Amino acid sequence: MPAPTPLDIAVKPRVLIADDSRIVRATLIKHIEGMFDFREALDGEQAWETLLLDPSIRVVITDLTMPKLDGYGLLQRIRNSKVTRIRTIPVVVVSGSDEQEEKDRARAAGANDLITKGIGTAQLLSRLDVLTRLVGSQQAFEQGLETLVRHAGATAQLVLPTPEQLRVQAEAMLAASVKGGKNFVLLRVLVGLRKGGENLAPPPDIVAAIGQLLQRTVRQTDCVAQTGAAEFTLATGTIQFDAARIFAQRVCAAIANAHLVSGGEVSLVASCGMVALSEFGADTTAATTPLATLIDTASRRAQSAFVRGESGVVGQEEEAALKEGKPLPAAAQPKAPTADLATLLQWLREGRKDKVLAYVSEHSAELKPLLELLLDDRSRPRGG
Repeated sequence: MPAPTPLDIAVKPRVLIADDSRIVRATLIKHIEGMFDFREALDGEQAWETLLLDPSIRVVITDLTMPKLDGYGLLQRIRNSKVTRIRTIPVVVVSGSDEQEEKDRARAAGANDLITKGIGTAQLLSRLDVLTRLVGSQQAFEQGLETLVRHAGATAQLVLPTPEQLRVQAEAMLAASVKGGKNFVLLRVLVGLRKGGENLAPPPDIVAAIGQLLQRTVRQTDCVAQTGAAEFTLATGTIQFDAARIFAQRVCAAIANAHLVSGGEVSLVASCGMVALSEFGADTTAATTPLATLIDTASRRAQSAFVRGESGVVGQEEEAALKEGKPLPAAAQPKAPTADLATLLQWLREGRKDKVLAYVSEHSAELKPLLELLLDDRSRPRGG
């Protein structure tokens, strides 16, 4: 049986539920069991210890008011963690209050989403599905791009909808979103090589790998197509704007940080223009704001960052900042390159020690307990 690859994703993503109320935990579990695996924590301290010990957790659901360590304290520890998988894990806050002040404070502390304790099953499953796919997409891009590019056949495997097929599907999504009172979001991603202040066309194998991974990570209800030589467009009417933004940020960061080009003077650029139907007002319809307008807006925004060689997401606010000559806000910039322990071990097996050394310090917190255990075991006297 072949060894698992970095692209393997568990059948049931694991969710950590932190709440001191047994009733709330039981209710949430009832909503998600069958589609998600789960672990429970009675307070923030126990949740933190569970996160440290269980690397399979993909999303955290936490209450704000808990003994020992409350939800805000847990969020602070997570976002300040030196362990990459913990620092970047999506966190959903459960609240019994609908006050905007509490929502703003939770988001400022690093919450990715907020739900009320009376949320329905379908809505909760949809949000968790989005967030677990966000984690999977970043891991797949960061770990899988190099794998796909190194192996022949990436170009032959890429079968995406044509621009015309995207238009037809996106028109239907837009109409359904307007009819159901939901939002419609369009993303356009431009990819290039940056050298000496100029953008160059990336190799076809890199473009094919990006397209293949986008196809694997979007949901079946969404549509992604290659709309240019190094351009992809994604349409969705099923996820919230904030979730779509997080997805786009992680994709851009993963592409820009992928080790696919050699030489310090050349770097990958991934600029994403993002537009939502909700930007055009509550009374907006497919007639007043047609798909062509949304596509033009997303294209303009992507191009505004791409010509400057900046990777990240450009929405309404970022576009205004770029027009004033400012760089993309820090929140939209890609994060520093990361690689998990499984990837480091794979690189060691391939004899790529120099590459591993660049990431060792990042995982020191995870490796320290193991090293201490090994050293302690070696120091013990052996029986005759």
